[in-house]
Amino acid sequence: MEEKHRLIVDSVMVRFGDKTVLRGGYITSSTGMVTGLLGRNGTGKSCMFRALMGGLRVENVMVSIDGEPVDRRVIGRSIKYLPQSRLIPDGMRLRRAFDLYGVDFRAFVSRFPRYSRYWDSAVWELSGGETRLAELYMVLMSESPFYILDEPFSQIDPKNIEAVQKLIRERRPDHGIIVTDHNYAAITSVTDDLFIIADGYTFPVHSRDDIVRHGYLRP
Repeated sequence: MEEKHRLIVDSVMVRFGDKTVLRGGYITSSTGMVTGLLGRNGTGKSCMFRALMGGLRVENVMVSIDGEPVDRRVIGRSIKYLPQSRLIPDGMRLRRAFDLYGVDFRAFVSRFPRYSRYWDSAVWELSGGETRLAELYMVLMSESPFYILDEPFSQIDPKNIEAVQKLIRERRPDHGIIVTDHNYAAITSVTDDLFIIADGYTFPVHSRDDIVRHGYLRP
């Protein structure tokens, strides 16, 4: 196992006009762990991820790794991010996308043989679910100490859910992984700890009662 590293994202404040989405967004991740982030639609999960990756201008965000501030201009060297939206441009060849991420396409096909026919295909030729699985694999298999996965189970064929969970567990020992998804069962089965966003703030989850209290699940 490699040396342990810790990522801290703190004091995230996001406003759109007069609406404050996040007042005190926070999340932490350590290599060797999978951290889950829960929250209802509109609570600011994706906003926090985009803020720390530099894709959203915000009033405040603090990012550090091992206690040292991270230069967000080069944050992609330390954190690979699967956004909720499409990652690979429609016109890009799948093999080109894998090359850019430094990921072996043949190893991907050995896990998911149906993709052998897509080696030279443009992304628009794949279904939404096929594209999502390829993007997820590219991110998780790329070189980085930390990964952030925003809705990784979205559009994924139900028969591939277990394969995705297995991949996350395989990558966990030497990496820190943050996952958010509306598939509660899928996310909680792979996470070591949980946070929830509610009312603009992030709270640790110690039990199901915490999730109910913040309005994510019914009693």
